[in-house]
Amino acid sequence: METQTTYVHLVPRPDKQSRELFIQGTGVRASTIWHDRYISRMAPQQIAQNRELPEAAVLEALSYCQDYWDVICAEKDSERLWLEEQGFFAESSRAQ
Repeated sequence: METQTTYVHLVPRPDKQSRELFIQGTGVRASTIWHDRYISRMAPQQIAQNRELPEAAVLEALSYCQDYWDVICAEKDSERLWLEEQGFFAESSRAQ
């Protein structure tokens, strides 16, 4: 039986079509925190300070990403595909 996790700092954004959660009161996606941690190699304390967030919110976002990474990646893949279909990544016809 799967248990539902209750988050203190993470919420859905009703104005977004994403299933990914955001840090409450901000426009910061949980995956943005993951990026700061593992791509930019920032410590959780540094992320919290730079983004003016409670450290507990940063740690909660990292935990959420670990638990739902497959969902996050699937949504990002879908978004990228949609952007490609819209020509977002097409090279400019002016570039030569």
